[in-house]
Amino acid sequence: MKKSSKPAILIVLILLMIVTAFALVGVGIKLKYEHSLLQRDDLEKKVKTEGQRKIKLTAEYQTVTAEEMIISIAANELGLIRNMQPSIIIKFNKEKLEEVTEALAEKYE
Repeated sequence: MKKSSKPAILIVLILLMIVTAFALVGVGIKLKYEHSLLQRDDLEKKVKTEGQRKIKLTAEYQTVTAEEMIISIAANELGLIRNMQPSIIIKFNKEKLEEVTEALAEKYE
């Protein structure tokens, strides 16, 4: 009695399909991994350029907000002058302050 070769061919075909499926899944995972690596590299470059941009903007901000720069712009472009004397001078007597402090302390005891 001769056995049929159909079950053997069927088993071989099923094994080939399983191996092919595993190979395709492996290739898909590898491609996705490489794509994620490329995305990570691009994002790292963006982070680096944004960091450099932040440093550049900080330096520009510091130059614009420097006191000398503000004074020169105010004087040259706006025609403002700098008031060197204080507008209000407050004078007080130290002895009078001590008396008031003692009076308040006695009042709230």
